[in-house]
Amino acid sequence: MKLSDSERLIVFMLAEIMDAMKLDREIDPTLIKTLVTSADDWAIKHKYPGLFPSESTDQETLSQTRNILWMWGIIEHGIANLQGEQAIKAATWHYTSFTGFDGNNDDHYGVAVTFINVLGEFSEFKGRQLNSHTQTTLPRYLRMYEKFDRYISAGEALPLNFEALKDLCN
Repeated sequence: MKLSDSERLIVFMLAEIMDAMKLDREIDPTLIKTLVTSADDWAIKHKYPGLFPSESTDQETLSQTRNILWMWGIIEHGIANLQGEQAIKAATWHYTSFTGFDGNNDDHYGVAVTFINVLGEFSEFKGRQLNSHTQTTLPRYLRMYEKFDRYISAGEALPLNFEALKDLCN
């Protein structure tokens, strides 16, 4: 990324406004001002890679994200409906709720944010922290979805029974 002189001035002024208004956002205006004045434009892209996608999101990422969100909606609904001994056992499982995607390294994060917060889909996840801050979530979700897909194919996904939930969440 290379900023022109006019872009550098605009970015600096916007960072000044954020600073003056004491806006608490994900972007650090003090850091932006430092990087803009030192002409370290590359570092802005490095620090905030999600703001600068190099190309549009591919269909596989869109499909995987949609499928994972759908799967987690069904899993969480199933767990919420467990009662008694089953609910107690479910509380000990490793994964019982959707924890998001890695916001720094995974394109699925931006897609999920758009689905949930912009398009209003998968409303059960609205208001949640969607950045898992770990690259381990996507591979785990893909493995889970592989199992989940088998339950769908067998007609056993709506709703998932206790054993299926346990299989997916452990």
